[in-house]
Order: sequence, then C-alpha cells, then structure tokens
Amino acid sequence: MVRMTRTRKQTTNVVANEVKVPEVLITRKQYVQDIKVRWQIHQYEVNKLREDVVKFTQTVSPYVKQAVDYVTEKYQQLSARRVTV
Repeated sequence: MVRMTRTRKQTTNVVANEVKVPEVLITRKQYVQDIKVRWQIHQYEVNKLREDVVKFTQTVSPYVKQAVDYVTEKYQQLSARRVTV
C-alpha cells in the first residue's frame, strides 16, 4: 500500500480591501412607489389565483359528489348483503 505524504498549505496574508458604499440607484420616493406598484401586482395575481381556485372547485365538486354517492351506495349494498348472510 502506497502512503501519500502530507503537505501543509502556505499561509498568505490577506489584506482587506476598503468597502465601497454603493451608489444610490433610486431615491427613497422612487423605492416606495416601486413597492406600492409591486404590491398592486401581487394583489392582482392573488385575486386571479382565487378566481381560478373557485372555478376549479365549482367544476370538480359535482364529480366528487357523484363519486362519494357511488361509494356510499356500494358500501351500503355490501354491508346489507353481509348482514343477511
């Protein structure tokens, strides 16, 4: 079995660069206006999602009711047959 020798890494002196303050891209007033616009977009999207969920529920609920009624009917038939036997 060949054994590898260990070597230590050389330490380096790290010099911290001065942190530069980022330049202002938009003013506080523009920032607040941007937040308001984004909030309006968010509200619009959430309302559209709610509308879609309501439509989905209305479309699917008759099929779910039909399936529940079918399973209930079959269960009652099987349990009635089991009692008579």
